[in-house]
Amino acid sequence: MRFSLQDVKKQVQRRGGDLYVGLHCLRPGELRTEIERLIAYHEQLIGQPRRQFSLDDARARIGDYRLAHCLVNTLSAWYYWRQANWSKVLEQIGSEARRCLEEAGITSPVYLRLALFNYVNEHYQGFLDAAVRTEALQSFAASYRISVPDLEYLLVLDSDEEELLVREVAQPPTAQDVATLYNQWAFEAALFNASSVHFLIDCNAFENVKDMQDINAQPAALQPTGTGVGAVIKRLCYLARVLGVYYDLAYEGSVFSTTPLLHLTLYGPQEMTGAPQQYGMRLARLCRMLLGYGAPRRQNTKDTRTKLLSSAIVEAEATIHFLQRSYCFVMDNDILALLPPITESNQAHENVEKPSMVVQLPDMSTVFDSSIEQSFAEAFSSLENSQAVDGWHLIREPEPLLLDHGILIPDFVLIRDSRRIYVEILGFWTPAYRERKIQKLQQLQGREDIVLAIPVEARGPFAGIASLFPIVWYDGQLSVTELLSLLRNRYDDFAGRLASIKVAAVQKLVENEGLLSERACYELLHCYRRSELALAAGHVIRVIGQSVAFAPGIGLYRVDWMEQLRTSFVEWIGSVGKLPLADVMRQSRERWPTLADCEDAALEAMLGLWPQVRVHRTSIFEAMVELTDNAGTQFIAPNIPNNEAMPDNVPTRKPSREKLTVP
Repeated sequence: MRFSLQDVKKQVQRRGGDLYVGLHCLRPGELRTEIERLIAYHEQLIGQPRRQFSLDDARARIGDYRLAHCLVNTLSAWYYWRQANWSKVLEQIGSEARRCLEEAGITSPVYLRLALFNYVNEHYQGFLDAAVRTEALQSFAASYRISVPDLEYLLVLDSDEEELLVREVAQPPTAQDVATLYNQWAFEAALFNASSVHFLIDCNAFENVKDMQDINAQPAALQPTGTGVGAVIKRLCYLARVLGVYYDLAYEGSVFSTTPLLHLTLYGPQEMTGAPQQYGMRLARLCRMLLGYGAPRRQNTKDTRTKLLSSAIVEAEATIHFLQRSYCFVMDNDILALLPPITESNQAHENVEKPSMVVQLPDMSTVFDSSIEQSFAEAFSSLENSQAVDGWHLIREPEPLLLDHGILIPDFVLIRDSRRIYVEILGFWTPAYRERKIQKLQQLQGREDIVLAIPVEARGPFAGIASLFPIVWYDGQLSVTELLSLLRNRYDDFAGRLASIKVAAVQKLVENEGLLSERACYELLHCYRRSELALAAGHVIRVIGQSVAFAPGIGLYRVDWMEQLRTSFVEWIGSVGKLPLADVMRQSRERWPTLADCEDAALEAMLGLWPQVRVHRTSIFEAMVELTDNAGTQFIAPNIPNNEAMPDNVPTRKPSREKLTVP
């Protein structure tokens, strides 16, 4: 069980107008004898109930009350209290008692207390006077072949006082193990109360960094590569993202400077929402990863009050809060030397503290800043699988956008052909967050490739940038369809795509294949919606001539090829008579190889073009294909008007519905 910052011994100093806090960490060998006595006290009580453990006796082994409290909590990484096993206790009492209790269905202290409750209600009208208590307990215990002391013990077997002290690891910890883990927990207790952690990073220190041990554990596709300021930014963003820590980046001077300095700010539990300890664990983990680069010290810094940490981390400070005051916590080499290495995996506390000792990075694609982002990404993916997103492809956490003195990493980027549209979802967390976001966005005004999504309740606070960018307002959940509607209205480039169609290549394909499916036409004609496809097909037909036709649901085809297919099909159906629609589709794919890849909907639409053929549905489950009385009617290719688009709601494959969640 961890301890809080208020429990940790610390020193507070005032430097200028700021308050600085220093943690009391244990140096190598410090309190070694006292900690060994505390470990020995735990060892002698292994297997004993909690009621025999005296917290005062344990604290007396250390002498310092506050430090002893933290060290006792630290030992919980090796020792813990566990409820006694009911079956094992009954084996010690006797097999006869165990048999009687099992026959009565009493398998735990809860059922034993219930049986005693029923016994008192039945024989003593629900009240057991002190004068008859012993007699009643003896009578009740005798019915199960147990003694009164054993009965009283079994009744409270699941209480905290009867829990047994256990140590599951093979060997007890050493005094240095306990001191090192205490230092780590004290360090992380400070970060649990942090509003921000600031790092000043020298990008040149990364030029010779070829790999990072924690990143190399990830798939190669996710590993940031390269050197220089761009690679440094990418690595820092990657680490913060996979660990789920909110962050901000800025740089001194020009980003193209030969010696750029990056300012990395990690926001702590006091600044963000969520459980402080859970978020604080992630923040502490990331801080220890960054501070673990371990390069030699450097001299001659601009700020003499801060020791240089490594060739990469020039300085590191956290702003922490306790007792309604804020303090500066400097993380220098002195305190880092007392913390366990990141890769350390002591068996003693592997089960309890493994997440904080061995960093296991999750899949970056599963980490979202908020449920709004997650639901939006899931809804977009569902629609994309149904080809209902106008050809856009969604990517999370794209490359950072460079500002005058910082960067902005959009939440998403939408990619279609060579166009990239960045999407930033603005929340309404804290005033400080809102101000930082507005300042960054104001530096990006004038760009035509940024779309903002803002909650309706934040319309007032973000009114200053409402006229600078296209905005999708959302209430509770960001709608994919509303975003797509904005993209159609603002970034419609259909005229350019229409002009880029290579009509000669399309004509050659149609002449060679006879039929180009509607799905193939979307890609070949650079279209993303059915209305666009009809217009593009009309444009192609005007250039090629009437030898080629287009039908919704079918695609582009040669008119003479379709006439030959119709004639062959009518002759075949006339020879076999009526057939179920499923059999017609299966045999058609076998008889005419050109139709092998056609979808069922396309084949049925093709049958609908021929007046000699009728699809007769006897029920919603059965359909028959037969010839009509118009056997001599000539097939006429459908006429697509040159300037009239087919409506977007022409029946086709039904897209997946956008998943909605209750705010």
